[in-house]
This record gives sequence, structure tokens and C-alpha cells, in this order.
Amino acid sequence: MRLRNSFNILAALAFCGCHILNGTCPYELRSLVASGQVNQNGTQLAAAEVTLNENRGSLQSQAMNWIVTGTALKGHVTAASFKDSSSPSQVLLDLPLAPADRAEIALGVADSGSGANLGGFHDLLAAGRGMIELQTDLSAQPTVTLQLNPTSVGGWIRPNCY
Repeated sequence: MRLRNSFNILAALAFCGCHILNGTCPYELRSLVASGQVNQNGTQLAAAEVTLNENRGSLQSQAMNWIVTGTALKGHVTAASFKDSSSPSQVLLDLPLAPADRAEIALGVADSGSGANLGGFHDLLAAGRGMIELQTDLSAQPTVTLQLNPTSVGGWIRPNCY
């Protein structure tokens, strides 16, 4: 498997004509999309989608976008957080709630340039361990957990290879 992966990387570099040694490929990019939903009595209670983008090389950055929706929960969510399902007591990132005039429950972006520590989030999401936890003021449903499953996982690519 490792030999095949090495071959694939070398083949990709050869086909893109990447001049890695003379600096025309100064960085790499990768992205990941994960989503999840919770249904109750056959109808969707809440849904979420997270997108993570990373740069490494001469450019170093990470950014995570999220959107959480759910008509039945809008106005009842008091807090939202991103967690690792293998350690659900630890909050990795607080997700600000959307303003009352928005249809979404939570939406936003966090990036390393603004001080967010997103290290390890890609591996966590790719492994299917990412989750969004919603705290509500509803006695029948005080906590809603959305398990995020990867829907698109991109490997490192070199966009400036010419």
C-alpha cells in the first residue's frame, strides 16, 4: 500500500510538471467536507456541514467553515460546540450562534490567521470522529448531537505546479 501511495505521488508530480526544486510549487492544499443530521420521528431535527481547508509550505494556514440548520430548534439553541466523539466532554471549538434574524442556528468561520487552533481537525473529521453538540432550552431535548461523517476528503495537492 505504501509503495502504491508513493508511486501515485510521484506520478502526480510528474504529470503536473511540478518544479518543486526551483520554487514554483511553494505550497500544498487539502480540503475536507463532513456533514451530519439528526432525525426525530422521521423528520429532520438538525443538520450540519463543516468544511476544512489547509495550506502547508510557504503558506501555512487552516480554516474551518460550518453551518448548522434546524427549523424546530431555531431559537432554542443556547450553545453550540465542535467536539471529538472519543472525548465528548472536551470542547475543541465554540461555535457562535447565528443572529435571531438568520434562518441558521450557527454559521461561521475560524482560521489559524485569527488565532484559532485547528491542529488535528482534519484527521479527526476524516476518521468520522467530529461532532457538533447543541445545548437547548428544551426539557425534552436538552442536548442534540450531530455526528459528522466525511463526504469529501481531499489529499494534498500542489496548485501552482507548472
